Amino acid sequence: MNSPLSAGPPAHTSAAPGPYLGTGVPHEPTAVLPAPPPWRTYTGGPDLAPPPDDADEAERRLGAVTRAALGLRTPAGETAAVNAALTLRKPLLITGPPGVGRSAPAFRIARELGLGRVLHWTVTGASVLRDALYAARPAESGAKVRLGPLGTALLPYGRPRVLLVEGLDRGDFDLPVELRTVLRRGGFDIPELAEEASARVLTDDPGVPAPVAYGAIACHELPITVITAGLARVFPAEFMADCLHWEHPVPTAAELTTAVRSRAGLTDGADPRLLALVTELAEAWSDDPLALGPLTVDRALDAVTLAAAGPWPPDEGPDAVAARLLGLLRGPAPGP
Repeated sequence: MNSPLSAGPPAHTSAAPGPYLGTGVPHEPTAVLPAPPPWRTYTGGPDLAPPPDDADEAERRLGAVTRAALGLRTPAGETAAVNAALTLRKPLLITGPPGVGRSAPAFRIARELGLGRVLHWTVTGASVLRDALYAARPAESGAKVRLGPLGTALLPYGRPRVLLVEGLDRGDFDLPVELRTVLRRGGFDIPELAEEASARVLTDDPGVPAPVAYGAIACHELPITVITAGLARVFPAEFMADCLHWEHPVPTAAELTTAVRSRAGLTDGADPRLLALVTELAEAWSDDPLALGPLTVDRALDAVTLAAAGPWPPDEGPDAVAARLLGLLRGPAPGP
């Protein structure tokens, strides 16, 4: 999980649409972000030290081999949407079917622009905003507070954090409006610390505490917020007005091939049978997506992993292996 990133295209130039190129390759020197508009400028501080990276998590999400190294260009829609969100400092809502890579842009943004580890909030039917902000429990010297991913994202940093809100459509109907309210304010209060002039709280970054005065959290830069959701959910109009919306396209056969090869670390020197299997999966899905069901990147990765781990029958070609493994992965749930 610690292989070096492959070299990609040069950093942002005047011909590019913005600092985000979608390669996932860190800019050298570090990218300069556009200043937020005056109505989304906050004065929290003093600024904290830059956050830690999480190279292992980024590699798990994006793969060891970058898009650029495999010759895959990022869809123009993604780069345009992300750069608009960076310029306006508005949350980016990415919708689409599961398994197409809706959350991957958050990790590409963080790695490419040098913004540290991604703060990740997975929403469920039981999620409440307070849990994403902070949790407090009594302690001998007062309340012991741990900030959640949203609470940590709203601390004062000199450069914005990347916040991934995954599956907002699974939450309560009012949750998007509550999230909007906190982001609009650029902070929140912790009543349990209201009388403490100098408290230290735990954050969502492991082992990294933060100072808090009188329970007030206020950001310097709004987080770069990426929100994922399915296509069926209708969100409140006031929430949608505060977001940019991009519908993630279903990947083409070429994109699916490259995504699987990147995540699996399959270079041109890999076993030709595995490379042929990836191509077979992608082409079969492209010819008739309904025949293979929702062939997600994860499912294709599972098929490649099984093929690499088990004995390969000498009389079975990649097409037969693909059909056999996908049949296993898509098999119906056992009955009672």
